[in-house]
Amino acid sequence: MNALQPVYQLTDRTILQDFVNALLVEELIPEQYVFDFAMAQAKLNGFDIDLEPYFNERIEQQHVVLLLEQQSKRCVFFPVNQGIAQPWCFFAESEILLVDQMNDQGQLQSIELLELFQYLQDMGVFQHCQTNKIQNFADQIQKCLQQYRLLQQHKVNTHELMHQSSAQIFRILEQYAGYRDRPYHPLSKLKEGLSQQEYLQYCPEFAQELSIHWVAVHKDKMMFGAGVEDIFTQQPSQIFINRAERHQLKQEMFQRGLSESHIAMPVHPWQFQHLFEQFFAEDVALGICQPLNFISNGMYASASMRSLLSEYIPQESLKLPIGIKALGSLRFLPIVKMINGEKNQKLLLQAQQKDPVLQQKLWLCEETQWWSYLPEKQQDRSADNEWLFVEKPTHLAAQRRHIPPELLQQPYQLIPMASLGHKISGQPTVFDYILQRQGLSNGTVEVLDQFAQLCACFFEVNLRLFRLGLMGEIHGQNLCLVLKDGQFEGLMFRDHDSLRIYLPWVLQNGLDDPDYLSPHDFRNTLYHDSVEELLFYIQTLGIQVNLGCIVETLAKHYQIEVRKFWKVLAVELQQILEQLDFQPEIRKQLQRLLFESPHWPYKQLLRPLLEQETRIGSMPSGIGKTSNPLWQVFNQS
Repeated sequence: MNALQPVYQLTDRTILQDFVNALLVEELIPEQYVFDFAMAQAKLNGFDIDLEPYFNERIEQQHVVLLLEQQSKRCVFFPVNQGIAQPWCFFAESEILLVDQMNDQGQLQSIELLELFQYLQDMGVFQHCQTNKIQNFADQIQKCLQQYRLLQQHKVNTHELMHQSSAQIFRILEQYAGYRDRPYHPLSKLKEGLSQQEYLQYCPEFAQELSIHWVAVHKDKMMFGAGVEDIFTQQPSQIFINRAERHQLKQEMFQRGLSESHIAMPVHPWQFQHLFEQFFAEDVALGICQPLNFISNGMYASASMRSLLSEYIPQESLKLPIGIKALGSLRFLPIVKMINGEKNQKLLLQAQQKDPVLQQKLWLCEETQWWSYLPEKQQDRSADNEWLFVEKPTHLAAQRRHIPPELLQQPYQLIPMASLGHKISGQPTVFDYILQRQGLSNGTVEVLDQFAQLCACFFEVNLRLFRLGLMGEIHGQNLCLVLKDGQFEGLMFRDHDSLRIYLPWVLQNGLDDPDYLSPHDFRNTLYHDSVEELLFYIQTLGIQVNLGCIVETLAKHYQIEVRKFWKVLAVELQQILEQLDFQPEIRKQLQRLLFESPHWPYKQLLRPLLEQETRIGSMPSGIGKTSNPLWQVFNQS
């Protein structure tokens, strides 16, 4: 038999690669199905299959995943390589082949994701999962593939970054970051609830200007953030729209007799069209909420989609609820998260005062100004207020994210870390821009040196916070690299509601217990019980996801061995650890967890979706284990 020539859309294969690798690392395809070449060939002899045409070189070193269905005389096989960040890896360029001899007529065909998923179901791989979960996941994969193919119409353009302003660069790179979304998640591009046209309109990579609807809400039915000290001047219409639009809005409010009693609230256009009437029809009838004719413009989706960037006032971002589902989580805007975000911002400001390096290298977005509909108990911020934990208010809220203005002006450049973790075909990578900004070539020495600078910047800020008992949500969408004239200067944190803490260290370092808000019957997951639990976020979100996808992207783009990047990362992490004054027993513990253990924890992607019942608004989550990449690069040839 001759090797089949793969014919596929690159985007489809990216999803397939993420799916298969998640199956492997989460042991839904256990290691017992991985065979060396000789053993795989022996098992396939009964199917009259010669493996050799499917491998280009070093046959004796190749490994094969072999999924046999003995009774039905079918099998699936595909090549895998030993990995660094997980034991076995599948690559998008490889084929997945199905052999079918059910009618004594051997057929060999290349299959794609949906066919593989069906075959795995037939094998019983998912027999422990609920039938409705399996069907739902199959529907999600189908929809994800349909939406992913729309990326061919993207409007991202990184060719002229050197000639753009810092603010323009930031908006473009947010769109670039949105192109991939959450690295390694096979459903990362799925936005459940969007039609094809809405996908093209509201997702960041299509760079479409959004028209924001406005609704007047009675002041007595509103709760405000701690940063709203004067509601007459600190309200959305005073911040997010220009003077001419503000005059137009005020005229309508005055003519309708709403000026004194109501506040104008922005509503995402999708939210206004699909959910506003469903949730607030009664409030409209009572006059509490009044949809306005006024519509404002000049906003663009960021990589997170519900946070909108302003074309005219780039330092101001507007975060709005949008009731679609992404990564298994509904994109609401709960009051409880905004209150906890206030507490965490205060804690981060305290941390800066404890560490002079953090004062220089950590920038924080200001996120304490927010406005939310709340029908009762607007002054009660305690866990006794049950209205803080119901769904309805999460659909009508807004939050201001104020970016430090200097970071959107020369000599600074603000780089969302998620924009570094992939390459858009036909576009320069974001790392190309960084090298160009520094006047450097893209040779191996220069690339590895600048990656080392990036790692040093990342680890110094995050480990200094860790030493104080704090750990942010440090994946690439929340963190931005701060460059000054192209040189790595520090990090900007945003979206403070997911800061995690280890309270004993927080208190030992003279910081305050934030006293997080949560329902009485719910264990608040922002508190962690051990050093290992806090370190988990550096290992998973920080290294495996954020830096890991940058490693893979740079290695492939610059044709440099991936192991070299992992060694650079490990060396920089080791140096930062040695520089910081951890207590000897803590340093020893960190050394063991980070470098000496062959295994690391792993934040699962598929098992939670297939196996868990989750709360509304929460991303399904589970923990497994995988290879420790830092141990791998120093202990494996």
